[in-house]
Amino acid sequence: MSSSGPDIRDIRAPYLIAADWRIAALAALAGVLLLGLAWWVWRRFKSRHPQLTLLQRTLEQLEATRSLMAAGDARAFAAAVSDVLRAYVEVRFNVRATQRTTSEFLHECLGQVGSALQAHEQALGEFLKFCDLAKFARWSLNGPEMQGMLASARHFVETTAAPIPGQPLIAPESLNVPVR
Repeated sequence: MSSSGPDIRDIRAPYLIAADWRIAALAALAGVLLLGLAWWVWRRFKSRHPQLTLLQRTLEQLEATRSLMAAGDARAFAAAVSDVLRAYVEVRFNVRATQRTTSEFLHECLGQVGSALQAHEQALGEFLKFCDLAKFARWSLNGPEMQGMLASARHFVETTAAPIPGQPLIAPESLNVPVR
């Protein structure tokens, strides 16, 4: 061990950095310019892509299921069409349809007296039960049967698309149902 000096040195005084207001002003200006640019880009994008109505978005999603029909995957096709239709019913009629089984949905929602869905109870119930058979019982569906299912879903959506007083027609983003 050497005895040349102490092991521990004393604390040094802090360095003083001159506060330059110009750096803070430039940073703030850059932030404001970036926010302005982001707002301008967002406005241009929004004006090029108008929002679709609930009807338009649902019909587009139903058309997107044609790829599953062409692939001959009856189970995936039935699941996708059912999901799109349930999401449409949930938004359109303000009922919980996507998180219920078909029997729960039909019993609780369609059984209500005066429900807007009551006029479509039989057709909707048959359609959803047919989808359940294809999804869960693995019924094989041929091309004409899948075409009929798609036409039935389109018909239901088109006939129920008339506006309900006090309800917006713009589809919320929650309707984006992924096509399997």
